[in-house]
Amino acid sequence: MTPVAAQQKAPAGTKGTTKSAAAAAKPPADKTAAAKAPVKGAVPAAPQPAAAAPAVDDLDDTDLKEDLDLVSREEIEKFLETMGQNVDDGKLADFNRLIDWDGMSARASRGFQIPTKSKGKFLSEFRAAQDDDTGFSGQVVRSATRGGSYTLVKIHEVGSETRAMFRMVLPEDAGFNYHDYVLGRVGGQLKATDIYIYGSGEMLTSTMRRAMIIAAASQGPEWLKGLTGRDLDMAKSAKLIREYSELAGKDDPEGVLTRFSKLPKSVQGEKGVLLVRLYAATQIDDKTQEEVLADIRKVDPKDHAGDMQCLAAYLAAQKYTQFEKAILRLNKAVGGDPYLNVVMAGMEVERQDLKKARQLLEEAVTADDTLIDGWWSLVTVSLREKNFTETVKHLERLASDFNVDVGDVTKNAEYADFVKSPEFAKWKKPKTADKGGKAKG
Repeated sequence: MTPVAAQQKAPAGTKGTTKSAAAAAKPPADKTAAAKAPVKGAVPAAPQPAAAAPAVDDLDDTDLKEDLDLVSREEIEKFLETMGQNVDDGKLADFNRLIDWDGMSARASRGFQIPTKSKGKFLSEFRAAQDDDTGFSGQVVRSATRGGSYTLVKIHEVGSETRAMFRMVLPEDAGFNYHDYVLGRVGGQLKATDIYIYGSGEMLTSTMRRAMIIAAASQGPEWLKGLTGRDLDMAKSAKLIREYSELAGKDDPEGVLTRFSKLPKSVQGEKGVLLVRLYAATQIDDKTQEEVLADIRKVDPKDHAGDMQCLAAYLAAQKYTQFEKAILRLNKAVGGDPYLNVVMAGMEVERQDLKKARQLLEEAVTADDTLIDGWWSLVTVSLREKNFTETVKHLERLASDFNVDVGDVTKNAEYADFVKSPEFAKWKKPKTADKGGKAKG
């Protein structure tokens, strides 16, 4: 299976849209259960977008951050190791304590004139949603503990911000995304103060604000006092936006485009709305899809969210050139990630260029030998090439370096020819130990 970009739901209770190497060396537990080859030639179904609403410009939160100049690299690395370990161990509450959800909620609700008696409850409901399995954090933890992975890619600077980028790969290679955490001190403690979601092309606080505006619109006009411009247009269009998103979830692409035409111009040009329109366009025709991509790039010339959303459609339509260009743009945007070689190799397997696939995978595992998806994909390529000596070598690498229990490959059709080979017979032959205790056989 070729991984495609994962669309991640918005935090539970927000009803918005995010299309969404600390503790990554060990393989996720579910991946040790049975023999598998992640690049299988199947095209995963495109995820359906959740409810969408217009974005606002990324919110200025500099007044809520404390100076990071005195934070040592060692402190940052320890913080991120703890974050990664919490995800791997399924410790949702501990993971959430590392994120400044209260500060993010406060920034996302700026400008609202929520009645005093209701404000506390309104914000607490948004905060409580993060403790649920369907919230942002819940999705991350659930994915990692059910066979996916969450891997620190790099620590880097964006302007004056210190950030940490994680790669999320869904179970069974069903999709991937990148989360770029903005780090800051809150009350003297290092925390994530916002998260840039590559699959949506925006900060999570922007997603939260959209959701808050739509939720507030249903409470009455007094809740909308203080909103202006696009925010106010969005609030006034809340009902239409809900219909628009619901139709996307019901696979009614023509209905989505009809509702889109009725939205205010200020809302039509917002990336979140355009991404839902793009999802619908991929189900209609190439011309419509390219028109929407062009509109997205007018809004954001450096956009990668549109590329990520189109990967599954490109692969299904065998548009390999477009797929490759999208991955190359994404690789540039994230500053280089060997995992994207694995994604590209999946495409090469699709179009039967096994030599190129193997080259890409060898480059990936040379750059990062902990990349378990790369080793599994090399197993697949070796099976397709009928190079069973390599199959054995890679399976043994997975067993020794990743503690993978390969399982009974005789029940997996992908291994049918391998099972008939002398290499398989030798591999499965019980190993005995010599006098020095070293296995032989």
